[in-house]
Amino acid sequence: MTNRPSLGEILLGTEGLALLRLAFTDDADARRARIDEIRSLIKDYDAEPDLAAPLASPEYDRSEGYALWSQTYDQRLRLFPVEEPVMHELIGRLPPSTVLDAACGTGRYSEVLAQNGHSVIGVDASADMLARARPKAPDAGFLEGDLTALPLEDASVDAVVCALALVHLENLDKAMREFARVLRPGGRLIISDVHPFPIMLGWQAQFRTSDGGAGFMRIHPHLLSEYSAAGLAAGLRVTACHEPRLTPESVVTPAAERLPEANRAAWVGLPGVVVWEMEKP
Repeated sequence: MTNRPSLGEILLGTEGLALLRLAFTDDADARRARIDEIRSLIKDYDAEPDLAAPLASPEYDRSEGYALWSQTYDQRLRLFPVEEPVMHELIGRLPPSTVLDAACGTGRYSEVLAQNGHSVIGVDASADMLARARPKAPDAGFLEGDLTALPLEDASVDAVVCALALVHLENLDKAMREFARVLRPGGRLIISDVHPFPIMLGWQAQFRTSDGGAGFMRIHPHLLSEYSAAGLAAGLRVTACHEPRLTPESVVTPAAERLPEANRAAWVGLPGVVVWEMEKP
């Protein structure tokens, strides 16, 4: 992406979203504060170079982005505390069995699955991520591979876990068909992903690099209807859907430091993650 938004545009957008969410509340003072800050930002926009300058974070493709992100991925991403309570509860319900951790990354859930007594297979497209996953689950088998062409035999696992990864795909159908293919009859699929709401409102996969810099990868919003349709088309049955909401601690955005009240009003309480449970009949 060569034409990145400016900090000023991000700040004004945050104020506008906050104002809309406050529109039918009784907090007239908060609405007035948003209007005053909008006026101030517009007044200062051309006078302050940092407001008009494009955001400095470069965009990376998936291959280069994950190679860089692997160095800092374990430093608690903003959505982990939103996503993990539901995921840990669902994973905890799985009886000990053979489980695929699809797009396993640095082994965040491979480690949990191994500790819960499962035989774990971790698959990821990034060799750099896999190198960091292997020490966390030494008895697991880790393979390099893509979500749309999993390097596993048909009906070879009892459960599949896929965390915060499908947003990197433009289309869900191939990945869902692969999940269904490798699952045994009666097998369960547990998926977490970034909710489409924040993505449609501008969120991307932001990350820190080991040298203190920052970057991002483009992610794709998938409507909840698209997940369910892709699962059903693959022969899976939807059993539950969870939508954990963004918390004050999770709304780390370019506006968070400069406009903390507007940032909280804009984001806190929106669904931040979607977690699906499906099964193969």
